[in-house]
Amino acid sequence: MENKIEITGKNGQRMEITEAEKEKRANIKKVNDEFKKINAEKSKIINEQELWKYFFEKPKKNYNKYMYEMLEFPEYLMYNNKDVDKYCGKWNEFFGNNNDIYLEIGCGSGNFTVQNAEKFKDRNYIALELRFKRLVLGAKKSKKRNLDNILFVRKRGETILDFIGKNEISGVYINFPDPWEGEEKKRVINENLFSKLDVILKTDGKLFFKTDHEQYYEDVLELVKTLENYEIVYHTRDLHNSEKANENIKTEFEQMFLSKHNMNIKYIEIKKIK
Repeated sequence: MENKIEITGKNGQRMEITEAEKEKRANIKKVNDEFKKINAEKSKIINEQELWKYFFEKPKKNYNKYMYEMLEFPEYLMYNNKDVDKYCGKWNEFFGNNNDIYLEIGCGSGNFTVQNAEKFKDRNYIALELRFKRLVLGAKKSKKRNLDNILFVRKRGETILDFIGKNEISGVYINFPDPWEGEEKKRVINENLFSKLDVILKTDGKLFFKTDHEQYYEDVLELVKTLENYEIVYHTRDLHNSEKANENIKTEFEQMFLSKHNMNIKYIEIKKIK
């Protein structure tokens, strides 16, 4: 039987552990202490450069580590509202070409947009997300693939008129948004969104919508019937068993959902007709 030694726990309690357990605890503490040190150094830089002003009302002692990592990808990620807004109507200048621009609202960690940008090199992609970690992951994937037709932007979807110009977008992707059951007025796809698309979306441009939520799917179909400038050009209750299955690019949520649940993915394409 392995000998045990007595130690004092975090809360002052006495306890007996083996030498191996003691060594394991020491190693864990060393890793945690190193992480705290690195995080403190990064937080100091954020405060010295006053980067916190872009995200918070006042500085903090510690920050999300991905907030600092965003600084490492200036060619793939924008978080300063002023920098983003100045490109309103000028995104083709940013990308350095006249290719069509596609927008994803709520891109997660970027799997969907990165795969699109990789597949369609003759298109430009702007992906909106708020969470620091997801933005950094998307930027890392883009840099790893040496993509020059993609940009991640820390912006809310409801602010698109602040930084997207008239008729500047050829397509908009909204994948698996929150259905807001019981609070449907909070949904991202509503009349207000289409009033914004009236401005930024080109005629014949499309909104592409995927969901696992039956009622959301039905409600969007009914909503579009009431809109003068839009029409449904395609819809299915079972995307992965449709003629669109081969061209479908899965989001990370979609891949996870399919592996755990036996439920059909609904899909709608909505075209702006005037």
